[in-house]
Amino acid sequence: MAPRTNQKNRTREALLAAARELMSEGENVTLAKVAERARTGRATVYRYFSDPGVLALDATLDIEVTPTEELLEGVEDVRSRVHAVARYYLDFSREHEAFFRQFLAESLKASLQDGTVKMRGARRVTAFDEALEPVRSSMKRSDYKDLTRCLAMTTGMEQFVILEDILRVDQQTGYRLQQGLVNALLDQYLPKA
Repeated sequence: MAPRTNQKNRTREALLAAARELMSEGENVTLAKVAERARTGRATVYRYFSDPGVLALDATLDIEVTPTEELLEGVEDVRSRVHAVARYYLDFSREHEAFFRQFLAESLKASLQDGTVKMRGARRVTAFDEALEPVRSSMKRSDYKDLTRCLAMTTGMEQFVILEDILRVDQQTGYRLQQGLVNALLDQYLPKA
């Protein structure tokens, strides 16, 4: 990589790190605050991210997740694989709650402003696809696709908000409810042995 490209990447990473720090402290992400935290000028921040909402979204999406293959290493049973993915993304949302709440707010705000819905949750869809791989060939294509989509609705920030803000249940109850929901979907869609 050319030295100039390396510098641009380092600057971008510093800006994303500054935005994540602000988000983890519950602060609103503004270009001025990011510039101050990253010890750079506002013009530099604006050159990379002219919209603080986009900066907040990118900072959230830049959080590193455990690769699915690592998450599923040594797990053979399809139900156990699916539950591992569901639990991981729920816990990941809990661990990064401040980031994801801002991400959710910014993505909803953006969809209201320009009338388009931004794709979110693609990582978990792909993860469930990997978890279900051992049974893919034994399922109808439409059932496989529906199951993957349904499972994606059982975890992530949206599920976390439902458990925490709407149902107001403790962590263990949340796990139990998620497990029941996942089992019901698997019972509905998995081929009978």
